[in-house]
Amino acid sequence: MPDSANDLGLKAAELIARLRADAARDEPAYVTLIRLMTLDGRIPFAAAARTLGVRTRSVLHLVMGDDSLRITNHAAARRDGLFVALSEQGRLRLLDRAPAGTEAVGHLALSRAVLERADEAVADWNLCEHAERRSLDHLLRRWHQAGELTARVEQVADWVERVETVLMYVEDDVFSRSDAGTNTLLRDGVLRRLGASAPDHWTDAERLFVAAAQVLFTAGRAIRFEEFNGQQLSATRLRSWLVTTWLRYAGALRLDPPDDLPSRCPQVLAQQVDELAEAVNRSDSVRFRRIGGPIFSKEEQVVTLPHRHRSHATTPLPIWRWTAHRLGLESDVSGPGEQTVRTVTAAILELPPEECEQRLAELLKVIVRTAAVELDADYAMSSAVRDLTRLAPEGPSRVAGVLQLRKPDFFCCVVPHPQLRQPTGRALGKMLWLVAQRMQYNRWHFVPGNFDRPEIPRPRHYFFPPALPDLAEHSDLWHGGHVTARVKFSIRAPGASLWRPPLLVGGNAYRGCFDIRAVRMSGTPFVREELWTAVRYTGLVDAMWRTVAQAVEQRRPVPPITAFDGTWYEQQQW
Repeated sequence: MPDSANDLGLKAAELIARLRADAARDEPAYVTLIRLMTLDGRIPFAAAARTLGVRTRSVLHLVMGDDSLRITNHAAARRDGLFVALSEQGRLRLLDRAPAGTEAVGHLALSRAVLERADEAVADWNLCEHAERRSLDHLLRRWHQAGELTARVEQVADWVERVETVLMYVEDDVFSRSDAGTNTLLRDGVLRRLGASAPDHWTDAERLFVAAAQVLFTAGRAIRFEEFNGQQLSATRLRSWLVTTWLRYAGALRLDPPDDLPSRCPQVLAQQVDELAEAVNRSDSVRFRRIGGPIFSKEEQVVTLPHRHRSHATTPLPIWRWTAHRLGLESDVSGPGEQTVRTVTAAILELPPEECEQRLAELLKVIVRTAAVELDADYAMSSAVRDLTRLAPEGPSRVAGVLQLRKPDFFCCVVPHPQLRQPTGRALGKMLWLVAQRMQYNRWHFVPGNFDRPEIPRPRHYFFPPALPDLAEHSDLWHGGHVTARVKFSIRAPGASLWRPPLLVGGNAYRGCFDIRAVRMSGTPFVREELWTAVRYTGLVDAMWRTVAQAVEQRRPVPPITAFDGTWYEQQQW
């Protein structure tokens, strides 16, 4: 896996340019194709294969293991074969004609027999795909006849704004709203055009995208779009994903699948997937996501994790020591960590306002630092609103006052590992402050997503708050903030966790309103056991905020947290 000094700060455009320039090597063509499609090992092979169009994938299967084939300079191409192209988003394509611009990276000479076999595989795939698309086209026709289709398209246009990135391919058509320099759905007006015409005037790919978007949202809101990010969307793959997800949830719940499961209507499958997901959240299994930064993919997994492993059985020693030293409390280190934090937070809330605010910030800082050390992260963080009372309604509606919050009304406590070597001093403070500001913005962006759509004014942009823990790899290619902060590998455990009740403030229920995140700028990716560690530390943060929320409900004065501003980072107060 790439992790050299030459890769530090490497942006996607630079990586793609390097791969294009280095394509015509004296090595088997399939080796070069794999390097291109996986972005030099940054994308797992299976995920990279799902980015390929059906013909490109068929050719790759046919040339695997043939050590005699080479990719040559495309300008000198004279024989039968295909042109090799790498798009601006890093997607490999094999084309009959050389693409315009800089995408062409070489030519792959192939025998007519190989091309015929590829075409036969494509024909078989098309038969299955066209049969599967009939059920989705039926949905569109039904909505059109009922006069609902324009509203359905407008819904999709709204939903793609509720997640950070949408980037799907239907063969060579791109449906996107992403950080990868492409926004066909909104900026280029695809959805606006579709909303003004009947589905008979749409392309096959457009009909598939709109119908699939509706089905995916039914399966669990717009975050389901991200399951297909950077990959090929097809009716057959949509059904496969629905059935596999259904079976994954049923397995966690020990349910036997019905005989007719594979043939059920996609919309029915989606509804059942959404219902089963709620049941899984209450089970001994945990849903989490693996994020592939280079292609923005977010693939959900389900694994067994008994509830006793989701919280600290004992109090982490650094937190116990801080409690004894700063507050003089005699707590039992062998007691559950969350109970210790609840007791400590309750004691802090009894202090005078200035000391209370200072100690709350210190407690959070100690939790975050302890997490960074246990996770062997370069730095860790936790963000939230400064004044929890601001999450309560201030008028007749639930959102009154909440939507008046601005970015400075939130904070992010970012703490480096005590043994972090680079960067240091002012450079480190500047980097951490940039991270904190980005998290302030994210937290502001997430808050409205806890309310129903009609409650939120149309001009107010927002994202659905994160709910699932996740592991991310190679996130430092596209996102400018991630490049600056060197976020190569990261881990996130949002709160309140789905197996816990939401955080209640004045009757408003919140998820994704605090978290634990950790970052490695180099080295190895985080693994599942470390994700569960982050989950346990989020439980400590949860205990702190729920205790504060109880004080708010009792109308007791709770001072806002003023730490973690620019001065805090400039003075290196971590």
